Amino acid sequence: MQAVDLTLTEDGRFRGIVTGTLTIAAGCAVDMAGMVDGALVVEPDAAVLVSGMVNGGIVDRGGRVVVTGMVNG
Repeated sequence: MQAVDLTLTEDGRFRGIVTGTLTIAAGCAVDMAGMVDGALVVEPDAAVLVSGMVNGGIVDRGGRVVVTGMVNG
């Protein structure tokens, strides 16, 4: 399966699977209840609640990250 990256540019909840990198755009607030097979990138002033699973690492570029789920990277 080919890795596919996704960038979220609006506030909301993500429930799905990303096979590549998931990026939360600057200023967005997201409840990430899905699964990311790659990295989770959090841009400046973004906020993310990870209640799902991230198989790669989390790259925080100046946002806010709360983890209640699993991070394997």
